[in-house]
This record gives sequence, structure tokens and C-alpha cells, in this order.
Amino acid sequence: MTQVLIDSLKAVTLQNGVLRIDCMAAGPNNEERLSATLLIPGNQAGHILQSLTQAMQELEKRLREQAQHQPAGAGRLTS
Repeated sequence: MTQVLIDSLKAVTLQNGVLRIDCMAAGPNNEERLSATLLIPGNQAGHILQSLTQAMQELEKRLREQAQHQPAGAGRLTS
């Protein structure tokens, strides 16, 4: 399995029924460089976007719950 770091998106196009998303990552000296192009069949793009949105909402919910259960000051860095 290939792992790709995505810091930002550069371009999103729909061409020949395929959604193409150019993904960017910071390179040396913070220069942006293309890290990958996501290719998603156009007829699946809505479902995939909805799934990602739901996954992010669930992650945010879990993070909020964890933060509420931590004692005051836990997890904070002090100098």
C-alpha cells in the first residue's frame, strides 16, 4: 500500500468521467510539490466525499469526548 502526504489541494477537475484531484505537499524550503493525483470515478465521487465527511465528523466527536474526560492540565506541555 502506498501512503501519500497531502498538505493541500491544487486542482480538481472532472475529465472523461473521472474526478482528478491534484494533491500537494511541502517539500524542501517549504516549496509545494505534487505528491499525488487522486483518481475517483465520477459516479463514486459523491459517495466518497460523503464518507470522508462522515469520518471526519466522527473523529471530531471522539476527540471532543476525549478532551472532556481528561483532567485539567493533562496532555499540556510545560516549559
